[in-house]
Amino acid sequence: MSPQPEDRYERIGTMVTKAELEKQVAELKRQLEEKSEDTEPNRPSPHSAGEALKDVVEDIPEKMSAEFENWSGEIEAALAELDTLPHKKAILFALGVFVAGYVIGRSGRS
Repeated sequence: MSPQPEDRYERIGTMVTKAELEKQVAELKRQLEEKSEDTEPNRPSPHSAGEALKDVVEDIPEKMSAEFENWSGEIEAALAELDTLPHKKAILFALGVFVAGYVIGRSGRS
């Protein structure tokens, strides 16, 4: 069971003294350092972090080209679907052409 604040500090009236607060801050810093040492034994140095950032930046063009290849495949699939649309759904295709012509015709008059 953790001690209550009243047990850890000598109080002057209802206020905690500066020395007590500094002691508590020092203790918390020590606990934080111990915890960070336990959880991150291989913490990267600023130099290795900079190298990691450089590696990430160098990988960006490769990732972008891979994404472009994925999108180009999707575009090709959509174009293939549009190519077969007049044969599979002739009425829908005719209606779409009519609507597109109407919209283009109306936009030319204004």
